[in-house]
Amino acid sequence: MSRYFVKLKAPKGQTVPPLLARFAKWLAKQEYGAFGTFELISPKMPGGLRDAWCFLSLPDGSLLALVSTVKPAPVVLFDSESDALKLVAPSLEAFLLALGKGKTRLDDLDEGDEREALRAWLEKEEVQAPKPATFNVRTYQREATPAPVVSEGVKKLAPLPRGLVSLLGRHVSDAKLPADLKKLKLPTKLPKAQGKLKDTKRGITVTVGRGGVIREVHLGKNYDGPLAFKLPSGVNDFTASKLLGKPTGELKKKDGGPIWEKVLDANRGISFSRSRGHFDWWSEHRFFIKAK
Repeated sequence: MSRYFVKLKAPKGQTVPPLLARFAKWLAKQEYGAFGTFELISPKMPGGLRDAWCFLSLPDGSLLALVSTVKPAPVVLFDSESDALKLVAPSLEAFLLALGKGKTRLDDLDEGDEREALRAWLEKEEVQAPKPATFNVRTYQREATPAPVVSEGVKKLAPLPRGLVSLLGRHVSDAKLPADLKKLKLPTKLPKAQGKLKDTKRGITVTVGRGGVIREVHLGKNYDGPLAFKLPSGVNDFTASKLLGKPTGELKKKDGGPIWEKVLDANRGISFSRSRGHFDWWSEHRFFIKAK
């Protein structure tokens, strides 16, 4: 009979809340899956978000975290698919009470029908939900997300491609995104997920991937603006080879031609590529987040 896995460690300068510490000690003796499938562990907070630390991991990779600068500390979910936070409960006490009822609104936590022991423990501990604090999860995530460190490769880009690269990795719910798109003279209405924003006149296509995160900016045959790595507009393959080196591969499509791919920002996983089919008169370029 397997038990719940428990290994909690608060970030430097903080302590595990007493109630959570007592719950962890009790949970370590309980049969796994009796009231939800999860582990009490403390991985690094995704996205470098400040003032929050993880205490629970779900099977799909999603994480629950406590926002430490708010009292009582809200419990938020970091969704592994969308990189977005969602409010789960206004406090740790409210979360544990919801867990005892099987009403957290998270499938992995609400499965299992042996919650009598948990409810008895909560009653013994006299757990009651305190008055919630005023807390807006979207505002918190926007303000707590550190500005990305700009790599030397990105710094060397001209203003237009640098602005296009700054879109990568951002979620469509980002409140600052419409203003940044407007500065780039792009349409400001992005699809929620797995769609494209197109500026056909300038040959720019912004692709939103699964979960509503911008994954790629494609520069097609109508694009005649600045590129990366000192490539001039309209550059031919000979000059591209002098500036980028030998092609790194061949296009997989029929009549595929050479493709060059170079890392632009290693920390953010951003790369630049140039490609041209054997019978194409134009080249295509893109900035993209390389799949892991």
